[in-house]
Amino acid sequence: MEVVNAVAENIRRIRKTQKLSIDRAAELTGVSKSMLGQIERGMVNPTVAVLEKIAQGLHVSLTELVEHRGELPDTLHRGMDMPGQRLEKGRVIRYSLFPFDTESRSESCQLDIFIGGGYDLPDQIPGSRVYISVLSGVLEVRVGEERYRLENRDSLTFRGSQPCRYENVGNTTVHMIQRIYYGK
Repeated sequence: MEVVNAVAENIRRIRKTQKLSIDRAAELTGVSKSMLGQIERGMVNPTVAVLEKIAQGLHVSLTELVEHRGELPDTLHRGMDMPGQRLEKGRVIRYSLFPFDTESRSESCQLDIFIGGGYDLPDQIPGSRVYISVLSGVLEVRVGEERYRLENRDSLTFRGSQPCRYENVGNTTVHMIQRIYYGK
């Protein structure tokens, strides 16, 4: 399969799996709607820089955008190969553990929230479910109007369709794992 066609199929499949309109995908990736449309139709051969923007915006690896999908091989994700993304003026670091997987319709990351830091989940996605586990530290989680206090090894699951904020309310860095399952 030609790479341009594989990229077109993969981006279209990932966008539809995540239930994103082309407008919303353009907003998340920073790539114009017309360019995304041309890429999805296999009309243009995007640069690596454009593919990187799309991969980051859709929370998938660059490899997932360009590979021909047959039977999925075992995949090892090395922590040192997945650099952290600094958010909230450097008070939060997000490490991708497993990028979005179309088969399980899920993704996971580690969040490190420094003292006094907080993080808002960027999107409310109908039909999704969020699972979090605090590895260390003290975390306050606001889900809609509810508040939860989680400490070492506490876990919480909630609907991803409502606003959510994580805040470090302790005196050490919060280390936590977040996994999101997207509805069908």
